[in-house]
Amino acid sequence: MRKSKIKAKLERGEVARIANMGNYIPYFPHMAAHFGYDGVWVCAEHRAWDPRQAEAMITHHQLADIDCVWRPATTERAQLSRLLEDGASALMIPMVNTPEQARQLVAATKFPPIGDRGLDGAGMDGNFYLNKATDYTDQANRETLLIVQIESPLALDNAAAIAAVPGVDVLFMGPGDLSMRLGCTGAITDPMLRAAVDRLAAACAASGKPWGMPPGTAENARIAVDLGCRFLAFGGEFWGLHGHLQHCGQQLDELLGSASIR
Repeated sequence: MRKSKIKAKLERGEVARIANMGNYIPYFPHMAAHFGYDGVWVCAEHRAWDPRQAEAMITHHQLADIDCVWRPATTERAQLSRLLEDGASALMIPMVNTPEQARQLVAATKFPPIGDRGLDGAGMDGNFYLNKATDYTDQANRETLLIVQIESPLALDNAAAIAAVPGVDVLFMGPGDLSMRLGCTGAITDPMLRAAVDRLAAACAASGKPWGMPPGTAENARIAVDLGCRFLAFGGEFWGLHGHLQHCGQQLDELLGSASIR
């Protein structure tokens, strides 16, 4: 089984570098790997993915030797298992508000004795049952991650209890959803969100679990890392294309004049 680069970084106490994408761009994981990222967070919560596209996208991560962090549209246990069998290194589950939800997710994504995941072993993660490893289930539990998103005041109140659930590997703050519910901005410099980050960091420290977030800017990333963030999502295809096209559009305005826009 392929070893997780994110897991290795976290075990060494280092910061894992995560890019993000939401559309079927086969070369994206290869580019992310080339530029030093450890994993790519692929969003299937807000973007539609055909199952075969998902399978192919995960395979491209395997080929690029970079972790695929899949955020699924469902928590149905068979579909979560299938993503892991296809080779996803981690599952990021949105809106996990209670320790009971976290325990249900552990049951679906970890093999016994940690969870209750069903055994197949004939997928990408098990090398299609070729040269089957006798410790496949132990490897799967060790090399795949369950990442739960903290995106509501209820989840924040329960963060310590969620972090304490065995089998939960990372807590990931969703500042957009959380700030909307708290009534503040999504910037870590906002006093209300900063207080939420401090609470999450303390909850994770009590259980020895890493936490992460998408900081938005390089300065906010520095603050997050200083506060202990070790799963850092920074850089992605949407904002990369947005910024590039904005820059090129401005250059075309200078060359052709804004009147050329129709």
